[in-house]
Amino acid sequence: MKIRINKDIVEITPEHAAEAAELEALWVKMGNCVGGNKRLEPLGVYIPTENKTAQFRIDGLTKEEADAIPEIRAPYDTDVYCVTCNKTQHVKAGEPIPFCCGKLMEILD
Repeated sequence: MKIRINKDIVEITPEHAAEAAELEALWVKMGNCVGGNKRLEPLGVYIPTENKTAQFRIDGLTKEEADAIPEIRAPYDTDVYCVTCNKTQHVKAGEPIPFCCGKLMEILD
């Protein structure tokens, strides 16, 4: 993903279809305009030389929203794999990407 910051606007641009599907799931979770405002709050410390990942918590979610499992659908016919146990599975375009070992399976590029 590419992240661009322009003053108080953050632009997130997916660089492939799997990232686009994940960004859509985040958008749905953050973009419910019926309820209250939601914010991304930094979690922990991000030190670029030590951490590869910056973590944020979505503030303002109800318990039901927080517990909801995002449904990410395959953008095209592809194989997915589990990063924990290396299991692979074929999914067709539009089918939900399954969970394995407690995590969403990754799209093979």
